[in-house]
Amino acid sequence: MTRTVGTAPPDGPTALPAETTTTDPGGADRTADLVVRGTTTLLVLVLLTQRLLIPVGASPVQVSLLLTYGVVGLLVIGGLFRVDQLRAELLGLAAVLCLAATVVASVTGATVSVTSLGLLLALYLLWTLRVGPGHTETLQRVARNFVLVMVVFALIGVAQLASQLVGLWSYTDYLGELLPRDFYSQTYNTNIPLAYGSDVHKGNAFVFLEPSFLSQFCALGAIVAVVTRAPSWQVVVLVAGVFSAVSGTGIILLLCAGVLVLVRAWWLIRPVHLVTLGALALGVLVSPVAPLLLERVGETGQTGSSGYLRFVQPYTEVANAMIAEPMRFLVGAGAGSVERLLPSVRDGELGQAVVYTIVPKLLFEYGLLAGGAFVLFIVLALLDRGAWRVVPGSVLVMIFFLSGSLLQPHTAIVAWLLTGLWAGQETRIDLLPRHRRPSRAGVRRHRRADRPVPLPLT
Repeated sequence: MTRTVGTAPPDGPTALPAETTTTDPGGADRTADLVVRGTTTLLVLVLLTQRLLIPVGASPVQVSLLLTYGVVGLLVIGGLFRVDQLRAELLGLAAVLCLAATVVASVTGATVSVTSLGLLLALYLLWTLRVGPGHTETLQRVARNFVLVMVVFALIGVAQLASQLVGLWSYTDYLGELLPRDFYSQTYNTNIPLAYGSDVHKGNAFVFLEPSFLSQFCALGAIVAVVTRAPSWQVVVLVAGVFSAVSGTGIILLLCAGVLVLVRAWWLIRPVHLVTLGALALGVLVSPVAPLLLERVGETGQTGSSGYLRFVQPYTEVANAMIAEPMRFLVGAGAGSVERLLPSVRDGELGQAVVYTIVPKLLFEYGLLAGGAFVLFIVLALLDRGAWRVVPGSVLVMIFFLSGSLLQPHTAIVAWLLTGLWAGQETRIDLLPRHRRPSRAGVRRHRRADRPVPLPLT
């Protein structure tokens, strides 16, 4: 049965009611359920398979990317995902510019990687997709599922580190022992001891490519937990997972997100958060992990340190290399070329593991015009018409500054699943009614504007 519902727009009580027609509310519920199941399944599969490869010649294929295209293909065929026109047009422009820059660089003698360019386009083609409006509650359910998944991984990471510290377990990479070497990634620092020569290894929950990834994703899970008003114990477990990886990147992400919460969503903070996190921080300070974390303070000024290789050296190396050959400002040095500046391994010799983040990698490989257009596309997809306030900004910090995430399928896919996929919702997730609501007048006006008051049925 069809019925007409009148809603009053936020312009005032004298405005004429707008009419919308709703049919089959049960169909909307089924659609939401399918989106939740499909997106949650994808999140779990991508995180579980991030280390797995299918050996194909010299360029193995990431299992997580293949699974993503399989699941997303089904959701697109089912009409659950749609193409965002603005993003599609901007990605098309950026892709054409990158292709042109690659051709020019190749003609002028640069060595280019067609695989690198193909992976770039394949990964971010996904970012042109989004769900339709009316899925704020759906995102709420997906976000809570993500939190629960990361709680499990955090508990595994904490158990890994704690059991080693008390002598109950000796670190073993079970995945590496079960699979042939060609079927899992060898290019990341997966098994990292707490200190040189130590038998105790940092937590990575077995499936994460590096402990730093576990740290960052646990931090992201804690941020999502706060925004969705998850139970406080889940926030505590996730923060404990951050520390189990003994990595500074997750802590940095938590600090940046804390600033965003204070500025943009202060009402999400509860006293229990402050008390429990304070107690957890105190516990970490008196644990054996504390000296290792404190040693990393000020690393950005120490040449050769992890902080310097992540936050300073990639920018200086790329800038110097572009200045040395000014043509690179226009067309770049070629797709996949940035790793040849200071590769982690060259001719079997250990080198410096420089972390080339999104901006230096794109600008160096494709030039200012094409690389800049791609950066604009990524920022737009993350922030435009966001369905919540704090998470998109936190994801931006995570992928732009904390890891070389441009061509990492698990990072890029999860970033899209938690941000751009939900663009254009009528109501923000952090303004949904909960036990504690914001009370400032400006926030109340924003909520009224986002949620029209229903009028009697006609």
